[in-house]
Amino acid sequence: MHKAMQQKRPLRNQDIRAAIAQAGLRYWWVAEELGVACGTLSNRLRKELSQEEKQDVLSAVQRLVDRQGIPERPCPGMTLEARATIPGRGW
Repeated sequence: MHKAMQQKRPLRNQDIRAAIAQAGLRYWWVAEELGVACGTLSNRLRKELSQEEKQDVLSAVQRLVDRQGIPERPCPGMTLEARATIPGRGW
């Protein structure tokens, strides 16, 4: 297909993606919290999730944020292991 004719698909589940990004989380952390493979979460986000599924993902994001104990956005690229070394804010 010619590049000029290709159309980008709209990004679905933007609220979920924004919540993960704002929390400074990685998709694979959220997938692990949900008990699914990272690829599974990624594939599910390609189609608009039902409200129940969205709530499950947002709950997992909130649980991870609560465990981190870091209310403000952490440094981009900070690993889960690095966050665990912050005094009083470990997992």
